[in-house]
Amino acid sequence: MPSNAEQFLSSTSNIKYFAYGSNLSKSLLEFKLSSNPQTKEIYKTKPNLLILNSQPALLKNFELRFNLHVTINNIDPSYANLVYKKDSIVHGCLYEISPECKEVIDGLEAKGNIYQEENLQVFPYHSTKAITAVAYIAYDQEIKFQNLTIQEGIPPSKRYLKTIIAGAQECNLEPEWIEFLKCQPVATIPITKLNSEELKKINEKVYTSQDLESSNFPLNEVFNEQEQIIKPVVSSICGLVFMCNPNQGFSIGSKLWIEQILGKDMTVFYARRCSRNEGVSLYETEQDVLSADRDCLDYVVANVCDLLLQSRKEGEGIFLLGRTTNFHLWQDYLVSIS
Repeated sequence: MPSNAEQFLSSTSNIKYFAYGSNLSKSLLEFKLSSNPQTKEIYKTKPNLLILNSQPALLKNFELRFNLHVTINNIDPSYANLVYKKDSIVHGCLYEISPECKEVIDGLEAKGNIYQEENLQVFPYHSTKAITAVAYIAYDQEIKFQNLTIQEGIPPSKRYLKTIIAGAQECNLEPEWIEFLKCQPVATIPITKLNSEELKKINEKVYTSQDLESSNFPLNEVFNEQEQIIKPVVSSICGLVFMCNPNQGFSIGSKLWIEQILGKDMTVFYARRCSRNEGVSLYETEQDVLSADRDCLDYVVANVCDLLLQSRKEGEGIFLLGRTTNFHLWQDYLVSIS
């Protein structure tokens, strides 16, 4: 039987990809593939055609940094990146993937706009033979979005770091690397309180899941700075219903994601971005979310806080409309109980 390294070396038809961030987690990458319009049908019938192999590997002369800073995101303020540094080593997961899987990853990494594709020499564990693999690196001068920059000293969220640690464990990376990850500092999550106007609104306006799906909401209060009605883009999270300007979205970034969550409750969407307890499906039910660990709930509710903050700023295009009859996590987090 050939070793994994030999299988990688002998295969020429598929793409080699070196992951060092959240895509270290094969299960999380599979979830992304299962929910992406480009690959979800393939994933339903032949999931093994998207990710063919995976194994731990080393990238020499590079260092892991959390220096891709999102200036407008207090919840996930920084993301992983590679920086050249002689004699340093980064541990990661070496995948063999299909072209269809590669296209999805290109989109997730905003290839050419945020991360640049680089061909690097990677060494599978216990092998001295290098394999050329694709990796994604962000360079300050190549970033095309004004709210993203390379900046040192801004730690990642606990949610994001835990996802990387879980992926490192899933990929069986060396214990020393996992301990290195666990020692990284994390950002604190800002918490926002509901004000009296918001409390009044959510007590007066209660919507059903059918209302969300049909986007059948009153528009009398939804105007932009030019007093023009904004085309409704509606969803809810933790039971709070929001409408937003479709050109700005729900702080998710990609219009592709926005199209997937329109008219749906986003609570589970955000929960799926967290590392989950062992045995919990990537397709959580409401009960799975409610029984999740505190870090997961903190992250989900923090996104509610972020939407609330945006809804209070003139011109942000985010409006709190009311609430739904489920996922009332905000009751414990956002309302002071005297």
